[in-house]
Amino acid sequence: MQVTVLTSVFPKISETFVLHHVTGLLDRNVDVRVIAKRSEEKAFSNAEVEGHSLRDRTFHFHRKKIFSDRLSGLAPLIGRGLVRRERRPVLAALNAFRFGKSALSLKTPWLADGFLNVGKTDILHCHFGPNGVLGAYLKQLGLTDKLVVTFHGYDVSRVLKKNRKEHRYDEIFRHADLILPVSEHWREKLIELGAPADRTLVHRMGINPDYFSFRERKAHQRPMRIATTARLTEKKGLEYGVEAVAMAAEKNPDVKVHYDIIGDGPLRKKVAALIEKHGLQERVTMHGAITLEEVRDLLAQADVFILPSVTASDGDKEGVPVSLMEAMAMGMPVISTWHSGIPELVNDGVSGCLVPERDVEALADRIGWMSENRGQWAELGRAGRKKVEREFNLDLLHDRLVELYHALLN
Repeated sequence: MQVTVLTSVFPKISETFVLHHVTGLLDRNVDVRVIAKRSEEKAFSNAEVEGHSLRDRTFHFHRKKIFSDRLSGLAPLIGRGLVRRERRPVLAALNAFRFGKSALSLKTPWLADGFLNVGKTDILHCHFGPNGVLGAYLKQLGLTDKLVVTFHGYDVSRVLKKNRKEHRYDEIFRHADLILPVSEHWREKLIELGAPADRTLVHRMGINPDYFSFRERKAHQRPMRIATTARLTEKKGLEYGVEAVAMAAEKNPDVKVHYDIIGDGPLRKKVAALIEKHGLQERVTMHGAITLEEVRDLLAQADVFILPSVTASDGDKEGVPVSLMEAMAMGMPVISTWHSGIPELVNDGVSGCLVPERDVEALADRIGWMSENRGQWAELGRAGRKKVEREFNLDLLHDRLVELYHALLN
């Protein structure tokens, strides 16, 4: 079985789920190659990348960004297509009646030319909806037998809102053999947009629970330590976390909390200004971008994990956040929001608490509840760990994906 994974950037430091997809298949003796627009060179130093020799398995397409460059280089592509039989899909990719603007802008021929360097493909698996459209073109050109597309969330929310095109993914809905949203929430949305229900199955992203040391959180008299690991962007809702810490302390002086914010991003200054505004410099620490070892040390000391995710103004939403999976695997009770696929991971009242988006008062109440009910931490943490082991375990998910591949080919 020969599988090609198509994504925008590979390897990419912030998209470990694609890396895990590729290495998980290789570990199961699947012959995998990757095609992407570009690579993050520093990501090749990752031990997992080096250990699987992924540089030799990575190919690129769309290297010519400017139309005039694509046009000036078109003649050799056409010449090879006329002379060599295996290059004829490049000629077919010029068909504007079939491929519309992608053919007229000459993107489809360059995509086909790059893909021919990959070699024979039984299954093309695309990450993110826009790449799935490219995959649908490649399938129509006869360059893959089967097409699988994974939707992660932002590609259904932000991408469609930005482009205002509800039918953007019709090519995928017609030609994909399997559509894999990461949550039931996004499955329902895709079916609403026109995805065929019988070919649209939830396949989750996950983690390896063995990488995260489990520790029962026990009641103590010290200030409760809460933590968030996230990129400081609008959809992570960090400003509501800071506001809630301030409100919790204001409503009940007996609630002693220290909040560690781990990560960096475009809203760093805004969050820092809120901390100063509420005089929380002693209660909230912004750690910025730190090493993985430092992150694990801070999370090991934390009692409760919070992630107050919201729908961003551009429509961007979460899938099912990996940071919540990691915290739950480590035994932390969590506080998050009724947002996107999060309720499919966090069972309200069982492994943590969920509050409405942007509801600072509700979030403050849950922080206060966690501080006042420290005897519940261990039970909530155990339930969270079990949930991750059963439903978000990367090894089990990889095994299931290989089974789905075999079913497609059979």
